[in-house]
Amino acid sequence: MEVVCPICNGLQSILISCPSCTGRMEDGGILEDYYGPYSPYMDWPALQQTSSEGQCVHLLYCPACHYDTRVAWELILV
Repeated sequence: MEVVCPICNGLQSILISCPSCTGRMEDGGILEDYYGPYSPYMDWPALQQTSSEGQCVHLLYCPACHYDTRVAWELILV
């Protein structure tokens, strides 16, 4: 069994409304992708050290009004 993020692996959809304009929030990817030029290429154990244990933090944004927020999803066992 493996511990994975349900959002990164397409196991769960994001159904969150923007608190600013009520538009649908979209996934901007995992927060670690924004840390530096090589962060998307780092292996998973290295990334887990920079985020909350047992969670995967994603940047969500609204394409209509440009509001953004961070949301942490609990990792699941598959």
